Amino acid sequence: MRLHKLSFEIFNTINKYQLIQSHTTIIIGVSGGPDSVALLKILHSINTVKNLNLRIFVAHLNHQLRGESSEKDAQFVQNLSRDLSLPFIVKSINIQEISNQTKSSIEETARKERYAFFMELAQEYNALTVSTGHTADDNAETLLHRIIRGTGLPGLGGIPIKRPLTRDSTIQLVRPLLFTWRSEIIEYLKKERQNYRIDMSNYETIYSRNKIRLGLIPLLENQYNKNIKNSLIQLCQILAANNEYLELEAKKILKDSTRERTHDSYSIDTHFLTKQPQILQYLMLQEIFIIMRASLKEIKYKHYIKILDEIIKTGKRRYFQLPGKLYLWHEHGILSVKKEFLHKSCIPQISKTAIQVPGMTSIHPLGYLVSEILDIQDISLEVYKKTKTKDEEVFDLQNLTMPLMVRLRKKGDTISPLGTHGYKKLKDLFIDKKIPVKERDAIPIVVMNDQPIWAIGICIDNTVKVTSTTKKILKLTFNRSNNEQDNK
Repeated sequence: MRLHKLSFEIFNTINKYQLIQSHTTIIIGVSGGPDSVALLKILHSINTVKNLNLRIFVAHLNHQLRGESSEKDAQFVQNLSRDLSLPFIVKSINIQEISNQTKSSIEETARKERYAFFMELAQEYNALTVSTGHTADDNAETLLHRIIRGTGLPGLGGIPIKRPLTRDSTIQLVRPLLFTWRSEIIEYLKKERQNYRIDMSNYETIYSRNKIRLGLIPLLENQYNKNIKNSLIQLCQILAANNEYLELEAKKILKDSTRERTHDSYSIDTHFLTKQPQILQYLMLQEIFIIMRASLKEIKYKHYIKILDEIIKTGKRRYFQLPGKLYLWHEHGILSVKKEFLHKSCIPQISKTAIQVPGMTSIHPLGYLVSEILDIQDISLEVYKKTKTKDEEVFDLQNLTMPLMVRLRKKGDTISPLGTHGYKKLKDLFIDKKIPVKERDAIPIVVMNDQPIWAIGICIDNTVKVTSTTKKILKLTFNRSNNEQDNK
């Protein structure tokens, strides 16, 4: 048995781009239309003739959008799977209902549910690969669609022939027909005498993609460039190669400019960032947004320009809010990005609390404070100074007036920082020490007669320091909650 000419071309594409590994499991998404039917037939024949020993599963998602026609599509794919002796998995889901609930378009909802279905099956059957029937026509239409909606340089690279099914996934989504025109597919199916289903909704111009395929592309072919689709594909390929290089460079530069990274925040040095070419600045920001799992579709070009314009300005800190609950602020040459910014309404609300001396005092939800009374001879101050953490301090007990209280800062608070003369506003102290704005209103303040004597983790007041005449010591240790630790 020999491969059909088109099947042989697809086999070469698979090898060139390393789309499918032999002796593995693959999920093939089949709607019943010509593209996916051709994909299934071609991959099945390649598997048979080339002895790839693939374990193939046929997956069909019934969108329930076209009533009886949707049911007939599912039955058709089931029959085709049976004829090829391949296992068939179908799932029915009400796309219209989900679209109404999420206020997303039918197209976007269907796409999300389809890929969620593929991921579910890939995990269940330990598949390394999911394959779909996207063609060169789809790529050309997608590029025009993105240009019309507005897109950046990465979007102009078109549909990738291979990518992770989801971010950070080891499962690959592959498109072996991406360099094949639909006309070639129809010709192949005719020679194979293989039927397929026609989705009449593909001819309804209420959908933007249909308008592009049925109206815009024929117009461009007839009046501007009869080879417009070839030109668009060529543009995709050129830009995809450019994008690959630029993205690698952006990732290298991002690594060098990164100052802090946690599960929900990212900070970079903008002095370093602004020295880079603007396209790499743009791509660096985009890479951060990808890491933060933001929706790139919602973040527009104007957002990037606004950020890049503002970070070169000197003066006060600046805030930005992006779609998808992504928050940025720039101060002291550091651009910080965080999900779920600490709004005033989200600042920990701790009531003014008396500190148990000696004993333990809860400062919910920030943590708890442990207090101990020690004789001066019970502690070596030299050793203590070398081993203490920022969350523990010692005070001259004789100079303290009980009860001590703990609260958050308030307007006008001042302190006489240890080793200095005079008083300084806490606000100015935090600015001098470059404490991020998002953290300042979550720092517990120990007060005596409502006057700050310890901004926990920052400094104590001169009036309560331990001296050579100190006989008894109050030692306070702040134990942060797990959430508070994570935010550091």
